[in-house]
Amino acid sequence: MSALKLPWLRRLRWTAVAGQAITVLWVVRGLNIPLPLGPVFAVISFTALTNLGMHGIPAGRGESSRFLAAVLALDVALLTVMLHLTGGPHNPFSTLYLVLVALSAIALTPAWTWAIAGLSCVGYGWLFLAPEALARAGDPACGVGPNLPLAIHLRGMIVAFGVTAVLVAFFAARMQQALRRQDLELAKAREQAIQHERFAALATLAAGAAHELGTPLGTIVVAAGELAREARSQSNGQDYVADAELIRAEAFRCRTILDRLHNNAADVPQWVKLGDVLGTLQERFPEVHFELHESPPRDGLVAPPQALTQALANLIGNAVDAAPAGTVVHVRMLAAGPSVEFQVTDRGAGLSEEARVHASEPFFTTKPPGKGMGLGLFLVQLLARRLAGELRFETPSEGGTRAILRLPVAVGEGQQ
Repeated sequence: MSALKLPWLRRLRWTAVAGQAITVLWVVRGLNIPLPLGPVFAVISFTALTNLGMHGIPAGRGESSRFLAAVLALDVALLTVMLHLTGGPHNPFSTLYLVLVALSAIALTPAWTWAIAGLSCVGYGWLFLAPEALARAGDPACGVGPNLPLAIHLRGMIVAFGVTAVLVAFFAARMQQALRRQDLELAKAREQAIQHERFAALATLAAGAAHELGTPLGTIVVAAGELAREARSQSNGQDYVADAELIRAEAFRCRTILDRLHNNAADVPQWVKLGDVLGTLQERFPEVHFELHESPPRDGLVAPPQALTQALANLIGNAVDAAPAGTVVHVRMLAAGPSVEFQVTDRGAGLSEEARVHASEPFFTTKPPGKGMGLGLFLVQLLARRLAGELRFETPSEGGTRAILRLPVAVGEGQQ
């Protein structure tokens, strides 16, 4: 049973309390029809008191079908008593039974719905079979019953039908909206779980690749060093020295990338200081202009530190590649409500509509062959989804591209 249904049930009961009180006063004062006000307001007050008590119900208990069915059964009994006191089967507001049946059909399991429907039929039938009481004709304390003028009874039927239709439509529509929102949240949670599984699989693959390729790359580095040393001893070996050093340098580069992948596989979210991230990026990109805006102050956020730094480096690297010579790439870090927003802006040619749509897809790139594999923005998008954040692209008024990575701060999870 959804926790969203209990609040709506409370609201319906408060509506019933207010509606019953207003209706009773209108009948007595406006139509000059006497009613047993003492017993009637005792029923209304009891409904209000039980509704106040529902505010203190623990969440787990309040979400159960058994509890909600008990509340609806109590409301059927209270409605039956109220109708018995105000005309019995001649009271046109007996259509309010349908509101309770409709609400049970939305909020309860089929078995409990049939139980509430059966209880409503029993209550309505009891009004016809009840012994003489305040509802009997001619009782000076009650002016409603079989002797009530037909014109007033028909007006009451119109009002009762309108009230029933409005209540059923309003509360059913609102609860269906709540259920749809819950379904969307569940779908989003499932999508995030799938993304986390994909990230875990990618991290496992990266760790395995780093482990398996580490030894042969080490062998290549050693062999390239030996070749370079041997070539230097030959009179005509200078060209081979350059080639051997190139092989050795590229092997070192591959080894560095694999080490980074291996470290990222074990990279877990923790409290990361923005100042440390900013310092690392400034060392890697000395030509880039950095800004830090803090209003309200944000000194950090919960994220995997290496993945965060690499994601921002990917965005900055793309901006540097796209920026024309002599222009400056701007990197801003600023507070955005409960999140931190990273903005990387260049003055390049900008993204086409196709590139904007497919930018974060794996292996999509607008760079020349050999300049990129199209995985940088995909990894940034993966990090954003992993942390329930967002990656989007904008076109500033002055041209170029602005990549925006927004991540929740999640204060308290990692901050000590």
